[in-house]
Amino acid sequence: MEDDILGMSNSKTKTIFVQAIAWLILPVFLVMACPAPRALAVTSDFSRSYIVKLNSPGNFSELLPIAQNINHRFLGMQAEEFKNIYTFDSNYSIADLKIALNGHFNYLQTNRTLQTAGVVVNDPGFSSNGQDIDKQWGLIKSGFDNAWNKTVGDKRNIVAVIDTGIDQTHEDLKNIFYVPGFDFISKQGLSVGSNSDDNGHGTLVSGVLGAAANNGIGIAGTNWQITLMPLKALDSSGKGDVVAIAEAIVWATDHGAQFINLSIGGIGFGHDTALANAVSYAFARNVLLVAAAGNDSSATGSNLDQSPIFPICDDNNFNMVIGVAAIDKDDIKPEFSNYGRNCVDVVAPGKRILSTINFDPLSKKSAPNSYAYASGTSLGVPFVVGQAALIKALYPFATNVQIRDRIISTAEQIDNLNLTQCAGVSCRGLLGAGRINVPKSLETAIAQNFSEGDLVKDQNTGAVYQILGGQKRLVSPFVLNQKFSDRPVKILNSNDLSTLPSGSYITPIDGTLIKLDNEPTVYILDNGLKLPITYQVFMQRKLSFAQVNTLSYSEVNSWQTGSFYSPAEGTLVKSTQNKTVYWVIGQTLHPINYGFYIDRGLNLFPVLAVSKTDLNGFAKGEAYIR
Repeated sequence: MEDDILGMSNSKTKTIFVQAIAWLILPVFLVMACPAPRALAVTSDFSRSYIVKLNSPGNFSELLPIAQNINHRFLGMQAEEFKNIYTFDSNYSIADLKIALNGHFNYLQTNRTLQTAGVVVNDPGFSSNGQDIDKQWGLIKSGFDNAWNKTVGDKRNIVAVIDTGIDQTHEDLKNIFYVPGFDFISKQGLSVGSNSDDNGHGTLVSGVLGAAANNGIGIAGTNWQITLMPLKALDSSGKGDVVAIAEAIVWATDHGAQFINLSIGGIGFGHDTALANAVSYAFARNVLLVAAAGNDSSATGSNLDQSPIFPICDDNNFNMVIGVAAIDKDDIKPEFSNYGRNCVDVVAPGKRILSTINFDPLSKKSAPNSYAYASGTSLGVPFVVGQAALIKALYPFATNVQIRDRIISTAEQIDNLNLTQCAGVSCRGLLGAGRINVPKSLETAIAQNFSEGDLVKDQNTGAVYQILGGQKRLVSPFVLNQKFSDRPVKILNSNDLSTLPSGSYITPIDGTLIKLDNEPTVYILDNGLKLPITYQVFMQRKLSFAQVNTLSYSEVNSWQTGSFYSPAEGTLVKSTQNKTVYWVIGQTLHPINYGFYIDRGLNLFPVLAVSKTDLNGFAKGEAYIR
C-alpha cells in the first residue's frame, strides 16, 4: 500500500453534478386486441394506446370507427393465446371501449409504454467524460457505464477487502451490503456497520469498488449490487506482516468470499511459503485473487521480472493472482507503477482516482464522509475486482479461472502508447494484456461443463442433479425414473459442481400424488407446489389411494406447500357454519351473492358442505356478484 493521496474534500462542500445515463434496456413486445363499437362520446382530447385480443380471427372491422394506427401483432406465431391480438390508439377511455366492444374480445388493456428503467447516475463525482480527471474518469475509461446496461452486479457476490479495514459508517458506504469480517491485528471480529479503518486506505479502495450509486452524493462504485467483507490485516500506518495477509486469505475463503481484493504489495513484501500456500488454498476453492503491482520510488517504476514483489507474483506457476498495474486517462503508465512480463496481467485506472476516505492524509485526523483523489496501483485493483464481479453476476456459473481468462483475453492492448514508459524503453509485453475492457468481457457467455436444465451426476457421490436457476437440485430415483428416464445424464466430478448452491429436490410430474410414510396427509404436485388434499375432495375427484407414492421426508419437506387442492371445476362449496356459497373456477373459490346465484341458475346444483377449517385452506378469489 504505497498510494499517493493527492487531495481531499468533505462531501458537504462539493458542488453537485448530475449526469444521466440510460441503463438496463429491456427488449419488450407490446400487444393489443379489438372488438365491435357503438356510438361513443369522446372522453379525452388525446390518444391512448390499447391492446386487445379479438374473439373472431381475421376481422378487426369493429375497431375501425374507434381506433387509429391498428397493428396486428404476433404475426406468424402459432400459439393460440397470441392469435388475433392487435394494438391501436384511441381517444376513448378503456371503460367506453369495453362497452362498445362487449362480447367481441377476450381481453382489452391499456398498452403501457416501457422504457429504460429510469435510473440515472446522479452521484456528483460521476461523469460520462473519460477525460475529466476531477471526476470518475476511470469508470468511463474501463467501460463500466456501458457494462451497466447488462448488469449492475449481484449482492450474492462477496468481495473480501484485505486492507486497513473499511469505514462502513461513511455516507457513501453505509447503505451497501456487508458480511461480518475480522481484524487480524486485534484478533477480533468486525461487525456489520462498524468502522474498522484507522488509516483510510481500505475505505479508499472500497469506494472504487462499491460506493452507493445513484444516491445523489459522492461517487458511484463499479458494482451497484455487491457485498463487501472487511478484513483488517494492515495497521494504522498501512503496514502488516505476510502471515496476517495469509491468514486473511484463508479466512475469506472459508467464510464465502468469491473475490479477494489485495491492494497491497511493495518493497519488503517478499515471498513467503505461508502466503503462497494461502493463495493456492483460495485458488483451489474457486476464489479469484487480484493484487497490485506496487508503486516504486524510482522515476519509472520497477521491473517485477527482476525484482518480484508479493502477493502479485505469488502465482505458484499457475497464474493464481491477477496482477494489476496502473494507467492514466490516456492509457499511459504513470511513473510510479511497477511493470513486468511475469506478474502483471492487465492494467487499470490508477492515477488521480476520486474515492471515499475517512482520514485526512496530511493531519492524520479523522475526516468522516470525505472524498480524496489518490494515485497508485492499489486503486487499479478494485476496478479489476469490480469487473470480475460483474462477469460473475451475468454468468454465475463461471469459475475463477474462466473469469480470469475472460478479463485477460478481452483487455485492450496499449503497448503502442507506452514506448518509453518502462525505464526509458518500450513497455511492450510488460503491461500484460493491456487495459481492462469491461463491456467486451460481458459480450458472450462463458463456456461451462453444464447448462441450464442439464441432468448431471456427481461421479464421486453418485447423486444426480438438475441444473436450474443457478442451483444444483437433487433428483430422487423416483423422479429420475418418472420424469427423466429418456434423458442423458452428464458425469462430472465434485469440483465441477462445488460452485453451485444446492436447491430443493426436483418435483415429480404435475398431478402426482404423494405422502410421507406414517403420515396420513396426501398431496398433489401442482406447478412446483405440494397441495394438501382433504378427504372430501379426494373422493369427489375420484382419486385412487393405489396411485399415492410414499417418498422420503427430506424430499417432500424441500417442496413448498400451497393451498388445499380445490374441489372439481364448477363445484359449489360452503362452510357448515356459514351461509356464503363459493363457486370453484380455475381451482379458486369465488364467493357469490344471492343475485348471481339465482341469475346463473346455480341454485339448481348441489352444494358441497365442508368444515370451516377446510374452507379456510382453499385459495380464494374475487367475488362474483350480479
